Amino acid sequence: MARSLKLIVALAAIAGTCGSLGHLAWWLELFAHFRPQYALCLAAAGIGLLALRQWAVGVAALVLAAANAMPLLHYYPAMQVPPADSGPVIKALLANVYFGNGHHDEVLDYVRGARPDVAVFLEVTPGWSEALQQLAESLPYQAYAGEIFVASRKPLRGLRALPLAPAGAMAVSFSFETAAGPIEVIGAHANWPLGAAIAASRNRELATLATISRETAGPVVLLGDLNTTAFSPVFSLLLAHTGLADCAMGHGYHPTWPTWFPPLSVQIDHCLAGRGLTVLDFSTGPYVGSDHYPIEVTLQLPTGAAGGQDLTASRAPPTFLR
Repeated sequence: MARSLKLIVALAAIAGTCGSLGHLAWWLELFAHFRPQYALCLAAAGIGLLALRQWAVGVAALVLAAANAMPLLHYYPAMQVPPADSGPVIKALLANVYFGNGHHDEVLDYVRGARPDVAVFLEVTPGWSEALQQLAESLPYQAYAGEIFVASRKPLRGLRALPLAPAGAMAVSFSFETAAGPIEVIGAHANWPLGAAIAASRNRELATLATISRETAGPVVLLGDLNTTAFSPVFSLLLAHTGLADCAMGHGYHPTWPTWFPPLSVQIDHCLAGRGLTVLDFSTGPYVGSDHYPIEVTLQLPTGAAGGQDLTASRAPPTFLR
């Protein structure tokens, strides 16, 4: 038993060390995403070793467990939410529906019940696009570009389909009006970082998203399956280069993928919010047949936070890019 526990400690320690070197190679970054799993394995093994009177290795395992758990403080800081002012509150929803998912009705019922003001759907096939158009009674303004479907209660202004990298992924951006002025929404799906070339493409895609975010005037929200976690150096660079904040910070750890194997679940679906936005709530939605859980974010704009032209009289019809 002691030998098996020591092996677990050794493997988890090696994996954690590889994750710490994630900035050096794409395959090392993959190890960075599973800090909670390493912490749990090390803590369990450490307690077991202490029970077996293996004091030195047991204590070392618990120290390593604490070191791997430290990044989770990203989700549990002692934060004080600023007092609510009279600014408008909006609810945003992101759902990677999974192209092979046939549970159309479950997704539609969930979205109707969640009552978002704006929603971004990823991995949308033509069949999924047809199904999502049934949300028009509550989200009448819709667009479909590539694999991204967006829907809003308000008209989609300045709608753009944006390639993120040559032969890579794409994003969709638009703004919609609130009582405090327009807010910009960016929906994106980055590539899997499996292999040196694809990982490099993912990094270029995130760099392009950073540029788009920086060039956006006024409040901005980025909703996307970014195929990285908050424990990765790539994610830290994205926050630094965009100036955006992780909406999940201070609202607990909410793994989103894969739904089919919870022991290895990590959060790769994100909402990043720009300056002037207060995150009131962040949570995941239920299982709706996809390999991803959806995320829901409630945001508040301060009064007068956004400028720009008055679009409240606009009644543009639903728009489809494809």
